Amino acid sequence: MQDNIATLTTLMMKERPSLFHLMYRIIKNREAAEDAVQSLFEKIQRVEPEAVILSPHAYLYRLASNLAIDHARSLSRREDVQDSIHDLLWLEDDSPTAEQQLAGKTRLALVESMIETMPEPMKTIFCLNRFHGLSQTEIARRSGKSVSLINRYVQRALDLLATVRED
Repeated sequence: MQDNIATLTTLMMKERPSLFHLMYRIIKNREAAEDAVQSLFEKIQRVEPEAVILSPHAYLYRLASNLAIDHARSLSRREDVQDSIHDLLWLEDDSPTAEQQLAGKTRLALVESMIETMPEPMKTIFCLNRFHGLSQTEIARRSGKSVSLINRYVQRALDLLATVRED
């Protein structure tokens, strides 16, 4: 006579699509249902071989149902925690206040003004790097300058702009 683990494992392999469908209906999440099926297999491996199981089919489906309910509850708790975190971190209305808009416009004007007053070739190199997306290596190749010189220009431009943020 087969022991319980072998019997339930064989039955699970045969019934896997039905078990997955049952668990998916309870959990309503494909990935979590796959995890629950894996958990079911692991749970079967821990069943005592000598335990009396009168109906392996009913036992397996009861295990699957209970595991799916546990997974659904756990998933629900995680979603509740994520929602709570989101509510704590983000205001209901994400639009900036009038003061924030004015401060942002003022800072933007300062940045634009500072970029306009940068000496050449720092201004051109900075704009190519930050606004046109060219790498420092590409700028160096196009301009015939060394990569380290391009790096210094970009760094100096960033240092100048950092003063706007500090003010």
